[in-house]
Amino acid sequence: MASRGKKTTRQGTTRPSPVSAPPSRRARRWLIGVFGALVLVAAGVGGFWWWLVSRPIVAASGTTLGRLVDRGSIKDLNLLVVTLDTTRADRIGAYGFRDIETPAIDRLASEGVLFEHAMASAPLTLPAHSSIFTSLFPPEHGVRDNGGFFLAPTQITLASTLKKAGFATGAVVAAYVLDGKWGLNQGFDKYIDEFDLPTDKSLGLGEIRRPGNEVVDRALPWLEKVKDRRFFAWLHFYDPHSPYDPPEPFSTRYSEHPYSGAIAFTDSQVARVIAFLEQNKLLDRTIVAIIGDHGEGLNQHGEGTHGFFVYESTTRVPFIIRAPFEAMRGRRVADPVRGVDLMPTALDLLGIPAPKDLAGVSLAPLMTGAKTTLDLEGYAEALYPLHHFGWSELRAWRAGQYKVIDAPRPELYDLSKDPHEETNLYAERRTIADGMISRLRAREKEASSRAAAQPAPEVDPEARARLAALGYVGSFVATSSGPATDRADPKDKIKLFNLMSESREIGRSEKSFDRVVAMLTQVVTEDPKVIDAWFNLGNAHFKVGRYEEAIKYFKRALELKPDYDLPVINMANAYRRLGRDDAALAGYEHYLRIDHKNPSVHYPIGEIYLDRNDIPRAEQSFRRALEIDRRTASALNALGAIAIKRGDLATGEREARAAIAIKATVRLAHFNLGVIAEERGDLAAAEAEYKKELEIYSDSYRAAFNLSRIYEGQNKLNDQLALLKQSITTNPVFAEGRFYLAKAYLDAGTNLPEALSLARKGLEIDPNSPVAPLGHFVIAGVLLKQGRSAEAAAELARGNALEARLARGNKVPR
Repeated sequence: MASRGKKTTRQGTTRPSPVSAPPSRRARRWLIGVFGALVLVAAGVGGFWWWLVSRPIVAASGTTLGRLVDRGSIKDLNLLVVTLDTTRADRIGAYGFRDIETPAIDRLASEGVLFEHAMASAPLTLPAHSSIFTSLFPPEHGVRDNGGFFLAPTQITLASTLKKAGFATGAVVAAYVLDGKWGLNQGFDKYIDEFDLPTDKSLGLGEIRRPGNEVVDRALPWLEKVKDRRFFAWLHFYDPHSPYDPPEPFSTRYSEHPYSGAIAFTDSQVARVIAFLEQNKLLDRTIVAIIGDHGEGLNQHGEGTHGFFVYESTTRVPFIIRAPFEAMRGRRVADPVRGVDLMPTALDLLGIPAPKDLAGVSLAPLMTGAKTTLDLEGYAEALYPLHHFGWSELRAWRAGQYKVIDAPRPELYDLSKDPHEETNLYAERRTIADGMISRLRAREKEASSRAAAQPAPEVDPEARARLAALGYVGSFVATSSGPATDRADPKDKIKLFNLMSESREIGRSEKSFDRVVAMLTQVVTEDPKVIDAWFNLGNAHFKVGRYEEAIKYFKRALELKPDYDLPVINMANAYRRLGRDDAALAGYEHYLRIDHKNPSVHYPIGEIYLDRNDIPRAEQSFRRALEIDRRTASALNALGAIAIKRGDLATGEREARAAIAIKATVRLAHFNLGVIAEERGDLAAAEAEYKKELEIYSDSYRAAFNLSRIYEGQNKLNDQLALLKQSITTNPVFAEGRFYLAKAYLDAGTNLPEALSLARKGLEIDPNSPVAPLGHFVIAGVLLKQGRSAEAAAELARGNALEARLARGNKVPR
């Protein structure tokens, strides 16, 4: 039994009873001692915690970064990368340019680190971005031009590295040359591109873009969705790319300098993103990097745009990093850096180890002031002159104050004294220049050999064909094997390059046909070996419907390069437009001997067979296109058309809608849905679908014709006539449209001479058309109204005879 004054607990230990006597003096001293010790321990813990939260943060590389502004953890930081396409450093306010307003970018510079001399690796969008996001130079990652080159899935990108580290990854790009099919989408959870390029339209680059406000409109909802996670966002702005067309008020404000206006507009969109980060208390938890992919010539060294030379005008880019570290506020770094340094720098600041064997390095020591120089060597290349014209490629190497350009006539510049590269020092400092060139060639050779060992991704031939329609992908007339003295120096060809560039930009309008032809003719007159000029002459004539002349120019391109695939395709397309399907089919089949994996060639072959009512061969061609690329919406829709021919309306509708789901603007899908609606007797739905087809493709003569037939039944003569005229205007060899327009005139009792002419022309075009008998009947009707009874009777007999022959199955009506 427990003693009085004690209480036993369930665990069997004892404790003082609530009614026990006060503790003794010794016990009181013991309690005071324990309490004092606890106070001291608490004080010690508090001191340790204060030291813990205020101590400098160390990056993954071991660099001391200083303290975070919000006293958070480096493991909580996000990353936002903004790439400014075609943006020169010396056109930004923070870089000293006074005739522009760029408050958002200037603010980031004042609150972060501005690199005064950042070097792009190439003056073209896709190669430059590939370098930024792989930290490799073009010879290493293998992307040497826009179009025809793809970033291999084996390459490790910034996005794939951060995704592996648990980041939400998203990107919005503003130009087709960065479409996901070129390989930069790897590692992104969300990659917003969605560019639609119909292959049968000649478009300028200015139409294959989205403006900066749409980039931000697409980006903000994604940022809102992931703002509570650790994220990496990449936003690409294309507005400073030619043609410079900023919206108001920038258009008026910079009316004399639209390039500056486009940059100022871009800055206003960057401001929207920064405002979102601030409103959500994310700015001081996010590393913001602003970098240009390449610059713009602006007529320095005679270059109007970019891609041709590797002077500072196109290789010096803005590069700003705002990182939320106290030691990285308001710094300017004069030491030369490179675009390839962004990836290792960002990873270092995020506390994530960088992949091995990168060309770039972390710039954190420069950003904190721990070092003033890293002695980095810069590389840039322009293979555009080689790939597109057969002239010499250009390479540049920068080491310290010197920059050398490896060309048939080499160049050396002291950028510290000659930032605009106006005085070539090669002759007087040849030892320095030759040493740098030797270093450049050795590094390029080593890098190219490593890239050659990597498996190359398959070229997307349809995408390449689309870029070619823009004049933006060349014939690849030679491969890069180092400078060749027998090739022309691009410095001697800049006038022709500018003519080619200008002709491409103004070629968007049919009204510019004469100017475009004059420019391209001047090019081939001065240099008949410029294959792309012959090819583009063919495209220009094709665009305005001068198919015979187009074929002539495509043949000239093929004489220079017999395996040049694109003229083969376009020449076959021209034959198709002329109704010479045998020649077109021969052309397509010839192309398949060059490249049998092009779905956009299997499709028109299927179309020809479908027109010939050879259903098995047509279906085989369409299915082959889908085997190569299941996203070939046109082939899927064509299979739907075959199903309709067979009377399987449900399958036809399913295939048409599936095609639209892949590509909203797939040609003839809404037309097929209209046919299905007509077959079901739903004329209102049919009318809506035909109108939708014509809204997307105003040259859809089939939709115009079918809609005219609906209006005929509704006695809407004027609408019927307008649509029939539209059908034969867009397709002059559409005999059926001529027959029905002639019949409409005859029924109305007006324009009888025109009705007679239309019917006779229709019979001349296709005397064995399933509706050719109608042509004879219309002619007979007109002759009868004119009192020419004997002639009318003879014509009627011809019509009846043809109708009987067709009914016997010599030619099955469609």
